[in-house]
Amino acid sequence: MILLTFIAGCTEKQTEVLENETGISEDAIITHKTYGAFTLPEMQLQELTVNSTAVVFTTSDNEGKFKKTYEKPFNETAFRNLTGLFEENKFFQMEERYVPQEGQPVVTDVGTLEVTLKEESREKTVIIDPYYSEYMPESLQEIDSALVELRAYAVSTSPEEAERIAESWIENAPTYSFDGFDLELESHEVFETFPEQQILNYTFTSRHGGYGNRTDQVVTEALTPHTIEVTVSEGEVRSAIIDGDWDEIAQQPVERSPENGNGTEEDLIEMKYPVSEEKTPWNQWYEEGNIQFIKAPTESELITAYYGAVHNIDIFDTQTVEDCAPGYPCNEFYIIKIKESDSPRMENLGWTKFEEN
Repeated sequence: MILLTFIAGCTEKQTEVLENETGISEDAIITHKTYGAFTLPEMQLQELTVNSTAVVFTTSDNEGKFKKTYEKPFNETAFRNLTGLFEENKFFQMEERYVPQEGQPVVTDVGTLEVTLKEESREKTVIIDPYYSEYMPESLQEIDSALVELRAYAVSTSPEEAERIAESWIENAPTYSFDGFDLELESHEVFETFPEQQILNYTFTSRHGGYGNRTDQVVTEALTPHTIEVTVSEGEVRSAIIDGDWDEIAQQPVERSPENGNGTEEDLIEMKYPVSEEKTPWNQWYEEGNIQFIKAPTESELITAYYGAVHNIDIFDTQTVEDCAPGYPCNEFYIIKIKESDSPRMENLGWTKFEEN
């Protein structure tokens, strides 16, 4: 794969400009741009740009606001392999637009893809609308897969870098900086979501009880062991929970769902989404390679993973049921349980509240 070639190539310093054997110049610029998909507003426009020295990925809304930029180094060997892929698959001979053909399913809410290769003397853009792999020839699918892999590389954080980020953050956070010591890494998991998430679990000891900066508080002088779970994504700490009870980012206790006699579902509501022949957002997300599972996921696992990773919404239960209103034919729906506070966002994503007849 291109990334493996690039990583291997990074171990040796490039001392000379290598001859390009692909027929595509080394000053070429490749872009992979998507827009119009049913996704978060701040990610409506996603653009990957690749040249012989860097891989740059940007996300923004359609007006260029909320822009985020991710950049990783690239080298001439890896770039030559990439342009070779374009040459082998005859990119300049491809059609300018690929759309659904007769008999193919029509997929909605996935947006449009534009792949461009630009040189000083020529330029080619291929459009896939909608952006769905079955609408592309295999040669274009191969190019698209390589560029999606580079997009993941651009936003990725190496395990070593994630540990440096997490440990530096903990050491400067209020609880540990007040009286903590003996920070040790216990476990480190990497989840191949998009963006990638890394979960790091540490232990440490405080010289006093309590959390946060306790300078003006009456504290007990007792060695207190702690655990802290840190989530690192896109090079930043996104979550840090001490002992499962204290939110170190918000500096407040972790919010708990109010309990009743049967559990913790008092603030949960049910919402529904129609089952149809159209491809769902979570299946499209999975097919685009934005997440990987050890084995093929169930529909429930995929729904939970998609809304958790892409929209940061917890799904507590999923099932499929028939909803039969008097005088109307029965319809099949996906039913999920979520926190009531998440319902407005889910309504914006096409879900409606479910009420049993």
